Amino acid sequence: MNEQDYISYLELINEGHSQRSAAKILGISRSTIQRHIKKQLEVDSIRNSVFNVQNQNDYTGWQSKPKPELNVKPQVLFYDLECTLSKSYHFGQYKQNLSVKQQVQEGHLLSHAWAWGDEPVIGSILTREEVLDHDPERLVLEAWSLLDNADVVVAHYGKKFDIPKLNGYFLKYGLQPPSPYKVVDTKEISSKKFLLPFNSLEYLAKALGVQQKIDNSGIQLWIDCDQGKQEALDEMLAYNIGDVEALRDVYYRLISWDNNGVNMALYNDEHTALCTHCGCDDII
Repeated sequence: MNEQDYISYLELINEGHSQRSAAKILGISRSTIQRHIKKQLEVDSIRNSVFNVQNQNDYTGWQSKPKPELNVKPQVLFYDLECTLSKSYHFGQYKQNLSVKQQVQEGHLLSHAWAWGDEPVIGSILTREEVLDHDPERLVLEAWSLLDNADVVVAHYGKKFDIPKLNGYFLKYGLQPPSPYKVVDTKEISSKKFLLPFNSLEYLAKALGVQQKIDNSGIQLWIDCDQGKQEALDEMLAYNIGDVEALRDVYYRLISWDNNGVNMALYNDEHTALCTHCGCDDII
């Protein structure tokens, strides 16, 4: 695959083609394209960049973009993902123990949203064509680059869901583990430190009086997204972005209670007294 083939491939993606259909139009196998993209991931320009994707129409492929200037060290990534529904053959409706042979379609990454420190929240979601082709490769590679550039990843239920989910996707697509990073799980902090009625992000945001989670239309939203309905995809992306906005506000209220978390002061080269929770020098 030469450079011109790669440019043509990116142009097709920008026009709304899925990776599968773009490969077919160019007469290039997806494995060849994937190897080329993985090679791009290994160069320094990718390791020192992040994606700036507002929505699926803004995607410009694997073009290096400057890492945002953050107010504090380390590089803190607030992150949340949404997955598609899984489909299976089954007899009953309650407490089903499904085998591999009953699987029809495995769920995969549908959208994700993130923010670097106090920077604006950014989101990315599969195109209609990618959903119908069950082709989450673009988002998987975006997620890998984000985690590879992070020092600390903040996610609600991140240690038991978001991060293991992403690791599974990376494994399936033949990617190596991202550069080492720490994980701060706001659900874990809430569960260990407080005896609250609920530890959900929705409850915490409401109880703490901070940015509220955006409501969605429930399971029907996931069904409509699975059918490639653009209105549903737009709603899902807005919902995903809203979760990260709520996550960040909840994190700032909880972090002072986390005495087992990340010592942010260790990431700063300044030889002054710094807050261990946020890394700032305002500790009076």
